[in-house]
Amino acid sequence: MRYLSDVNLRAVLSILVAREGGAVDISNADLYAAMLPGDRRGEGFAIEETGTGIRISVATDADAGQPGRQ
Repeated sequence: MRYLSDVNLRAVLSILVAREGGAVDISNADLYAAMLPGDRRGEGFAIEETGTGIRISVATDADAGQPGRQ
């Protein structure tokens, strides 16, 4: 899997929110920090297929050019 489609992304969010008890609170500050470049966070995601599903992690500079970076 090289990228997450909108449908897959919604499914992942649904799973993560359910794991957190059905609600996740995100402050405006955290939301804006994640959207703006230069915040020392990865600007994308590394997506890797596993034997039982997928692993999604915040991409780092080391992931640049790797398959599955989104």
